[in-house]
Amino acid sequence: MNLFIRELRKLLALTKADPKSLAAGIIAPTIILVIFALTFGNFVALKLAVVNDDAGALGTAFEETVFSQTSPLSGEPYFEAIEADAEEAQMLYEQGRVNGILTIPEDFSARLGSGEPAQVLYAFDNYNTDMAKNLRLYLDEGIFAFYQEHMPGMEIEVRREFAVGTQLDWFAIIAVGVFMLAFLMGSMFNFLYLLNKERVHATLSEYRLAPTSLLPTFAARVAVALLAGAVGAAVNALLIWLLTGVNLACGLLAILPILLVLGIAFVSFAAIVSLTVRKFSGAAMLSMVTAVVAWFLSGATTSVKYATGALLDVALALPSSYGLSQIRAAVFNVDQSVGGLLAVDKGWLVMGAYAVVLAVAAWAVYRKRLGGGGR
Repeated sequence: MNLFIRELRKLLALTKADPKSLAAGIIAPTIILVIFALTFGNFVALKLAVVNDDAGALGTAFEETVFSQTSPLSGEPYFEAIEADAEEAQMLYEQGRVNGILTIPEDFSARLGSGEPAQVLYAFDNYNTDMAKNLRLYLDEGIFAFYQEHMPGMEIEVRREFAVGTQLDWFAIIAVGVFMLAFLMGSMFNFLYLLNKERVHATLSEYRLAPTSLLPTFAARVAVALLAGAVGAAVNALLIWLLTGVNLACGLLAILPILLVLGIAFVSFAAIVSLTVRKFSGAAMLSMVTAVVAWFLSGATTSVKYATGALLDVALALPSSYGLSQIRAAVFNVDQSVGGLLAVDKGWLVMGAYAVVLAVAAWAVYRKRLGGGGR
């Protein structure tokens, strides 16, 4: 125990003297978080140039209805109207300043008033399939709302059923995953960095002279690495709260054991890599890339339930899939087990097995590479 405490103090002093060992858990995940915030979390209304040539009142009513539709998640309108004539609208469209052109013809009100079908012209650039889908669906919502209000006699019925208990913001789901990634990357990099620092300063050779087992020193390295990961995760948790309003502290008691087990597994993997690959850059790259790839395969940006074949098999074989599922369940209070695929008991079995096997393997490599007289 005395050796563990002294090793712990030494490693904490090294971390304090050179805080770059905390960088990976703060900088890299923060960059990822900001990129996803700009990509998925920055909901903005799609700009449509509106050419209203209708001679009656229903064209104006149609326009107002379409542009009053709002997102159920953010409450923001789907579309922003840019009033223009046909020539100006075409110019704005060609310059990329609007996402599409909505043209209401002059006989729109007359045709509806006489019971005939009316048409609108809708032009949009569908180079981006996701944006094109949104442009179509959002307009459909406006058309349906218009008919409900102004053509109540029409027999149109839409029944909406939700397959889940609640709707969650996509960016918030991703952000919680980034929190887990920050912890894992920060922990792994700290182990790699401090070990390399001692290798550079040739202090690791002293371990070979140790008359007792090096197990306490290995445990201390893992403990300091987990603390470093916690710092990176805390910084990202604060950013997530500021960006999304999601308070990760509310589920902290449920999250901590998950992070601990996953942390031991991933730090142990980093330990094996750092003691096997002599070059720090190679070891760091291999460890960080593995962590990020595993994170993506674990359902970082989309649910594991959408995976099929070999991709699903890989996801179900990764401990991070189960950890991420349980962390999201704790934060959002929504079942994330994907119909039992990521069941809690199965998850703890997989995560625990990885932690034990990798920790034992890492200790064996650590003892072999640095072994002292007490081994």
